[in-house]
Amino acid sequence: MLSGAVTMQVRDRAARSAGLCEECGYRRRTEAAIVEAGLVAATWAADLGNAADVAAVTADVRASLAADIERTQREFLDSVEPGELDADPAGATSVLAFAALQAVEAALPEYRSSALGRLGRAEEAEAEARRTYRTEQVRRWFKHNPHGADAIAAAMKAADTARLPELAARPLDDATGTVIA
Repeated sequence: MLSGAVTMQVRDRAARSAGLCEECGYRRRTEAAIVEAGLVAATWAADLGNAADVAAVTADVRASLAADIERTQREFLDSVEPGELDADPAGATSVLAFAALQAVEAALPEYRSSALGRLGRAEEAEAEARRTYRTEQVRRWFKHNPHGADAIAAAMKAADTARLPELAARPLDDATGTVIA
């Protein structure tokens, strides 16, 4: 996207900063978000026991996000005046790296939502929700009217909680990149 001279200047600057420049930070965060999106998608779209299947899903997610990044960066480049980026090549690459991060971060909630929805409909989650629903309905305070509005509302709330949506909202890895359960 940028000229060869600009790319060389950015690489030189990054090498001298030991990877601590603004652009590098955006690129690391973007890569981490891409990996997370791939893992989230794999939870519902891949056979988790099959490494090749997981790799295929994560590769598809990476390709989709790369297209989103390309579109976002192209929109930015089309919006600036010719020659404007040449004045500050390091700033330009930082802005492009930030645009990539924004594109991935915008897509990540949809991946999480899809995973949560599909996992919530999984056989195990449905079975746990049914057990929790029945347990709540037979509690002492609903015993005489287990099908009343209050009992059903409490049972529905307990069943939804049994699917543990707060766990689904957590990132799949910690700060070190290790996948957490």
